[in-house]
Amino acid sequence: MKTEQRKWLFLFTVVLLLASMLSACSKSANNGTSDPTSSEGNGASQKPVTLKVEVFDRGNAPAGAGPVTNNYWTQWIQKNFGDPNNIKLEFVPVPRNQEVDKLNVLMSTGDAPDLVFTYDMNTIYNYVNDGGLTELNQLIEENGPNLKKFLGEDVLSYGVFSGKQYTIPAKRTLQFTQSTYIRKDWLDKLGLPVPTTTEEFYNTMKAFKEKDPGQTAGKVIPYSFSAMNGTTITSPGVLISSFVKNMEEEDFYALSSANYIPELAKPGYKEGVQFLNKLYTENLINPDFALDKDGKQLESDVSNGFVGAFTALAAHPSLMQSGNVFDTLKKNVPDAEFVAIDPFTNQDGKTPKSIYDPTGIHIMIPKTSKHAAEAIKYLDWMSKSDVLFTLTNGLEGQHYTLENDLPKAITTDEAKQTFYNNADIALVINGKDFGSQEKNIEAVALSFPGYTELAKQTIVNGLKDGFTLPRFDRPIESEIKYAKTLKDKGEETVVKSILAKPDQFDKVYDSNVEEFLKLGGQEVIDERRAAYKDMKN
Repeated sequence: MKTEQRKWLFLFTVVLLLASMLSACSKSANNGTSDPTSSEGNGASQKPVTLKVEVFDRGNAPAGAGPVTNNYWTQWIQKNFGDPNNIKLEFVPVPRNQEVDKLNVLMSTGDAPDLVFTYDMNTIYNYVNDGGLTELNQLIEENGPNLKKFLGEDVLSYGVFSGKQYTIPAKRTLQFTQSTYIRKDWLDKLGLPVPTTTEEFYNTMKAFKEKDPGQTAGKVIPYSFSAMNGTTITSPGVLISSFVKNMEEEDFYALSSANYIPELAKPGYKEGVQFLNKLYTENLINPDFALDKDGKQLESDVSNGFVGAFTALAAHPSLMQSGNVFDTLKKNVPDAEFVAIDPFTNQDGKTPKSIYDPTGIHIMIPKTSKHAAEAIKYLDWMSKSDVLFTLTNGLEGQHYTLENDLPKAITTDEAKQTFYNNADIALVINGKDFGSQEKNIEAVALSFPGYTELAKQTIVNGLKDGFTLPRFDRPIESEIKYAKTLKDKGEETVVKSILAKPDQFDKVYDSNVEEFLKLGGQEVIDERRAAYKDMKN
């Protein structure tokens, strides 16, 4: 009997010991990092994780809106994502026009937020080469099912370098870039049709100059653009591209470029610049275009009714949003009307233009981040369809009404006060996604009441005959090394060539291109050609 009692006492002791061990393990687990995706049982008594997120500061906040770091939508995100997941969101402002310089400082000092981003590929290549970014493959697999589904393999592939995922590219729903605008009321006064070829465009600009249909008292600028510095909304690049000749695929890869470096070595590029030289010599373009570094002079000239035509980003808020350029023009010249055209034809009668990749900004997690999993979970939450719809459109009745089942922006001052920088907050998307290109175009156009048809046509023109620049899945080292030098020299070459005396054009252009190649341009071409051959092997 005693033996039986001892047996049961031993078993009871073992059970108690196991229960004690399991309880200890459970407490230990609860003291670790909690799961931020859970909205329940997250341990309200635990100290919240602070997740730092970069945000662009464009200096455009309406009065009373609050700063980009603390406004209606940062508070909405905190309430709907942060609070349920025991995460405190901290938004770190970076000036849009200094974003690369500021980001480089933050990265080099180890002070970068947990989520940073840039459009600049050379900056990304530098971070990849320096080992400054967190590898994301496993993190996305474990924490980003919605993110992965929303972006898809094609978009994510743009963030892969040497076989590893280092960035998360935003999904760009529409890849258009630029369109050309022309004063329809001027055409009507002169009895001229909308120009559909480069020659017709040239003849129209001559008529604008000679007859001044806007009665500008000699201030007429038939065709205008601003400096080619990659930071303004205007550029003569579409016109120049129409002169570029067809070439073999290998040459297209070798002679193309990124980061706004003019593609001086492409066959026909010289002829495009020479055409601009002709326009300049005949006083058909803004004589001070090279001094307009921020595009503000062009906006002023358009607003005051001096400009007959210009090429700029399609469906752009600076032009079409309430209170901007076209509204100001209407106040100054009530009968003025711009329409969209696509006149710059190439050797095949097409209107080629470089368009965006199917990606927007590249999102990165610095190697210094201690909250990489939380960062991915934040992007994953943002990728949910209902969340993304709200972030990109606002709240029905407050920020939009429905028209044909699509959101149409409300443009009252009250609405703008709580909806002005959402495109910068909804990191995973560039544009709006309604399931088809047609609906996406319609939705973008509806965000510009009063200019809906114009916006729609500029997008259609901006997409027509568009091509994306070739890319490699590894950095082009020489392009990183010489990017700024070649960008500056390329812009200088184009400007000097446009301003040259006609009989000096060849000398000015050729000598500057020769210098461009010596400064690293030839090395870039050679490395890109070698990378193309490696890719094909």
